[in-house]
Amino acid sequence: MISAENALTGSIVCLRGLSEGDATAEYAAWLNDPEVNKYLETRHVTLPELRDYIRDKKESPTAILMGIFWKENGRHIGNVKLEPINKEKKSATMGILIGDKNYWGKGVATETTNLVTEYAFSDLKLELIELGVISENAAAIRVYKKCGFETVRVEPKVMDHDGILYDKVVMRKLAPRMRP
Repeated sequence: MISAENALTGSIVCLRGLSEGDATAEYAAWLNDPEVNKYLETRHVTLPELRDYIRDKKESPTAILMGIFWKENGRHIGNVKLEPINKEKKSATMGILIGDKNYWGKGVATETTNLVTEYAFSDLKLELIELGVISENAAAIRVYKKCGFETVRVEPKVMDHDGILYDKVVMRKLAPRMRP
């Protein structure tokens, strides 16, 4: 697990493992904001549910949940996770949330994606990172492509958000040692 002592640090963000103390009203407010949760499965959360979620991920042998903190002021602005991590297949699924809208469009998702994939490939010795994104989330797809992810397939109408079915774009990135 990534702790405060061995955080991943970039030029604008720092990523570290979350603790139950990071479950704040502000964090819950992100997940309860329709603009933030537009492309997420989570639509509403309480503080006890957040604390349980953080504890569950921390205890899971197949998950790494990290908070995204703005380097300049230490503010918690989002999360990124690898889950599930499949050690046998040397793969993981990545998910990212920039919850604080004040930090949208500032390169946070790009730097976070690059930090996490580098960590997964070099430290965890994974060979493949996958993710799924709603086809309408053009900003996320641009970030992932910029970070070296490629589209593997599009699964039509498989993501149900508030009764509306969306296409799922499945993307992946191979470790540099695995690329042709």
